[in-house]
Amino acid sequence: MTRLLLASLAVAAFATLAHAQPPGGGEPPNPDTDHDGKVTLAEFKAANAARQTRMFARMDTNKDGRITTAEMDASRKRAEAEGRGSPAGGPPGGGGFMMRLDANKDGAVSKAEMSAMTEQRFKLVDTNDDGWLSKGELLMMRRGMRGPGGSE
Repeated sequence: MTRLLLASLAVAAFATLAHAQPPGGGEPPNPDTDHDGKVTLAEFKAANAARQTRMFARMDTNKDGRITTAEMDASRKRAEAEGRGSPAGGPPGGGGFMMRLDANKDGAVSKAEMSAMTEQRFKLVDTNDDGWLSKGELLMMRRGMRGPGGSE
């Protein structure tokens, strides 16, 4: 049950990261950089690093290295106004799912806390615990994040 709850949290928190579309649309870039049919933790982290950095920079409006609930809510409002959906998820006033990344419960999400979720997410997606993600595991992750019907 705990694994399912963590998986749901990871999916909700990083839906915008995993499905950031490249310019012109299409599928996100293939994280299997060495083309061996396996996505290692290092490849998974590298594939998410640039998107995480951009997302963090966009949300951390006061540039103090921490994203507060107020910054998350402001980011959500900006995204909705621009028709991009909600990067932080959840209802106004609560910081959405992103605040669940606040491991030390200081009221803000740091870059380290956001990065730590990437490793947890990898472990959850690696359903057979073999230390790498197959095409099937990646496909299941993407389908799960898009929800029923495969739409985002």
